[in-house]
Amino acid sequence: MRCPSCAGLIEESDVQFCPFCGMQIRVSSAGKPTTPLFNPSFPGETASYVPGGYETSALPISTAATVSLVFGILGWFTAPVICSIIAIVAGHRARREIAASNGRLGGSGRARAGITMGYIQLALSAFLCILAFVTLLAVGMAGPG
Repeated sequence: MRCPSCAGLIEESDVQFCPFCGMQIRVSSAGKPTTPLFNPSFPGETASYVPGGYETSALPISTAATVSLVFGILGWFTAPVICSIIAIVAGHRARREIAASNGRLGGSGRARAGITMGYIQLALSAFLCILAFVTLLAVGMAGPG
């Protein structure tokens, strides 16, 4: 039997780990690998055996991370204060959710991007409000005359 990860020749039929790369292998009664359970080369992916080869699939993405990213982008075009608050809250929730999943959930980059855009939008909104207030105050102090 050959290891599906490194193609190393495995002589024993009841092994659970490849002696060459350390990949965990579940072996069927026929002696063919059915599903690798862990591949240290690609910790963010899972693999499953299908006739003719192996398929890999990426980790599922946190919904809160996607919401954070979407509202972070949406805030640049509509209601920046509301969208940025939603992006920040959803992003922090996603980061907690991803950390608690022990590597079974992805999307930390989306969450970080949503949080970053949310904070930038809040800061720009606050700056523009202060600038507008100071401008109106200066125009009001100058008076008509």
